[in-house]
Amino acid sequence: ILPDRRIRAQPLETETTMTGCTRIRPKGLLQMQLPIHVIDAFTSERFKGNQAAVIPLDAWLADSTLQAIAAENNLSETSFLVWSAERAAFEIRWFSPLTEIAFCGHATLASAFVLFEADPALRSITFWAAAVGKVTATQEDGGRIVMTFPRRDAKPLDEVPAALREGLTPAPTAYLVNQQAYVAVYATEDQVRAVKPDLERLKSLGPLDVVVTAPADAGASHDFVSRYFWPANGGEEDPVTGSIHAALAPYWAGRLGKSRLVGHQASRRTGTLFCEVTDASVEVAGHCARYLTGTITV
Repeated sequence: ILPDRRIRAQPLETETTMTGCTRIRPKGLLQMQLPIHVIDAFTSERFKGNQAAVIPLDAWLADSTLQAIAAENNLSETSFLVWSAERAAFEIRWFSPLTEIAFCGHATLASAFVLFEADPALRSITFWAAAVGKVTATQEDGGRIVMTFPRRDAKPLDEVPAALREGLTPAPTAYLVNQQAYVAVYATEDQVRAVKPDLERLKSLGPLDVVVTAPADAGASHDFVSRYFWPANGGEEDPVTGSIHAALAPYWAGRLGKSRLVGHQASRRTGTLFCEVTDASVEVAGHCARYLTGTITV
């Protein structure tokens, strides 16, 4: 027989902020409910592309809290947004389940999607991140969102690390590198699809990740393909990686002799990226599909 224990509801103090955050104070303890949006980026079909959680904030929480939320979400990235009147932009930070990421394209696309959806009259958004400065996002009439990234061209490697040579099977035809990742170039799309990474060896290359890429098959609707491995920073294979196209698009623009290209990320979930290369920037565009709207309590 259970003892007779009466549990009485405690009075709650609540406050809802402009970004939709709700502060709750039960028994004198401060809790916070935050809005969360889970978006499938670089796809118009739900359950494809790359998932990102988007959490708008009124002010920055402790780094340890941001990292704990991202680990709990267990998605490729969680993006956090804080409006900065000084910068006239949304400051944006990205966290994988393991660490803070310097630059993330798909979670920026997802963040823009959330903001455009909240204000249908909005057509342009500016984000600011420490690693890349200002990134603009513009929504086209059909709903596609165009982001403007600084070019982050990859350069040929003078010396190829042994872990990179031994970490990819089959072997690529060329190796390059930029500030984000090693780039392994293959001759055919089939070779990229067939790559078997040795993730333990690739992990030792951190903080740099590894992307494999090749020209598309003749007659394909895209111009080049890629796959992205990031065991040191987030997981095994990233479903779609917008940021690395600031390097891939300029590379393939030079190889293929065209400034407008379509990239296809050949992961299990797949994703499509529409790119345009200029002398100073790379436009990377895509669609999004909403998966989840909810709240978290921290």
